[in-house]
Amino acid sequence: MSSEEIARVNRRFEEAAAKGDIEGMAAIYTEDGVALPPDGPVVKGHEALRGLWGSVVNDMGLKAVKLETVDLELISDDAACEIGEATLDFAPAGGEATQMVAKFIVVWKKVDGQWLMHRDIWNAKG
Repeated sequence: MSSEEIARVNRRFEEAAAKGDIEGMAAIYTEDGVALPPDGPVVKGHEALRGLWGSVVNDMGLKAVKLETVDLELISDDAACEIGEATLDFAPAGGEATQMVAKFIVVWKKVDGQWLMHRDIWNAKG
């Protein structure tokens, strides 16, 4: 595993978010991937992840995401843990443009030679 491999997947997520590509955003997770959004329920699996990111894109007006790795640790040959910061730009219909900076932890899992998000939790950076 290299930080470059994880960075490439993060860039794919950023590109999908910029296009409003909900399917592309969900595809970066394992089939049984879990997201733990702030103040929300546990979201598990591609269908639920599509719903989560669809709501963020369509209802909240997500326009851009920038992911920055702060620390990346290899746990095993097929698992890693990333700590990072995310900057999210929102422009909801009829609302003001805003930006949120969050801190996150992602547990990565290598599936069929590809690194995917397996567990994803984030909250606002204080």
